Amino acid sequence: MNKQYEEIDIKRIADFQSTLSNCPIHLFGLKRESKGDYIFTHSSGGMYDALGVSGRPAPGTKLYELHSKELVSSWTPQIEKAFSGETQTADIEVAAHTLRTTLYPVSGENRVIGTSYMVSLKDQSESIRDNKFKQLFNHALEAIILCRSNMEIAEVNERACELLELSREDLIGKNAETFFMKNGRDVIQKKWGEVMHGKKISGEFRYRTPDGYLKEIEYSCEKDMVDFLHVTILKDVTDQKLTEQKLLKAETLNVVGELAAGVAHEIRNPLTSLKGFVQLIQNQTNDFNQYLSIILSEVHRIEHIIKEFLVLSKSNTQNFEKASIEAIIKDTVDLLNTQAIMKNIEILTSFEDEIPYVFCDPMQLKQVFINFIKNAIEASSIGNKVDVKMKLCPHSEYIQIQICDYGCGMEESVLKKIGKPFFTTKDEGTGLGLMVSNNIIKHHNGKLDVQSEKGIGTKFTISLPVNQQN
Repeated sequence: MNKQYEEIDIKRIADFQSTLSNCPIHLFGLKRESKGDYIFTHSSGGMYDALGVSGRPAPGTKLYELHSKELVSSWTPQIEKAFSGETQTADIEVAAHTLRTTLYPVSGENRVIGTSYMVSLKDQSESIRDNKFKQLFNHALEAIILCRSNMEIAEVNERACELLELSREDLIGKNAETFFMKNGRDVIQKKWGEVMHGKKISGEFRYRTPDGYLKEIEYSCEKDMVDFLHVTILKDVTDQKLTEQKLLKAETLNVVGELAAGVAHEIRNPLTSLKGFVQLIQNQTNDFNQYLSIILSEVHRIEHIIKEFLVLSKSNTQNFEKASIEAIIKDTVDLLNTQAIMKNIEILTSFEDEIPYVFCDPMQLKQVFINFIKNAIEASSIGNKVDVKMKLCPHSEYIQIQICDYGCGMEESVLKKIGKPFFTTKDEGTGLGLMVSNNIIKHHNGKLDVQSEKGIGTKFTISLPVNQQN
């Protein structure tokens, strides 16, 4: 009976070996003598016959005797990882065929066992496609997020991490709607429902970075683009939006400038005639002097408005030269000191030493300083002061001029409207002074910043470039 079982076992083993030898696979064992020196302990399977290579490697054959040293060297790191206990898989090229080879560590022994089989054209194409997709995904210029149907983030590329300023670990598993600001979440939930019904959607949302900065982001979403995952592409359009706003504002200023020139010239001629006749009548009779004085006062006011219109329309015409900003400010302070003294207001100046000259239009900048210092005097209560300070900014790129008053200040809602045409907080103001000044500063490639607090006062900060040449 035992002999019968032995014969059956021998037959089974023979059948198994026969079957294995006819299969286009390779089962083998490797032991390590030293790093880079690996020896076959056993070898079976019909893969080498399928490759057209005569004979399998016999036990004791060294790996580099079967394959080139270059191939062995390139695969050595993965072989070493297998000997360290990690299963490794790689595709290697042998006899113009791709062999998918997997190494399995044998616990407690200094050897590994491995399997190799020829990769079909279909498998190879899918592998190439997957690798190409991963490369394209990770190196895409656009930020890409893959989401599941419940909006949970399944994968993100490097650009998405950069845009959102978060790591991959911070994003994977999170719900995508959490990155929308509160007022946009209801909208995206509704739109996501449209995506689930097969509609491609797009839009914009505002995103607050971990540092607190706001970004304007465009998005587009499409269903089932990759393995039943839904693709969302993000694009940072913050700079684009700022540029559009600047262009719109510049266009508005140009239109206002052209309108200002036209209106001013249309009014100026008849106004000159009217003013002349009023003065002539005033000199010849005393009966209507009171009324004529009022008329003349109103004519002067109209002239003042026209003058500001013309400054606005001609702000592109400049006569640049090297000039001392300190000298321009001192001339302006001397000019306005009388008005300040009448309100018992002291104008205090403070200038750093060795402030460099600036390439500018002195007359236009004088107009700017007149507007701001005059505003500060008018906003100050009797007996108060106005501070005018100038310093050279770090790295010597800008000269900074600050004009501060300690008057009534402005609320934030009022501050937002400052600089808009015809908006003014003064009973007799035109609303053009600050607009004209801002226009002049921009044409000098400068910057204007306004800070104000109700009941505390207002500070205008003008920054002008030092090294500007034209």
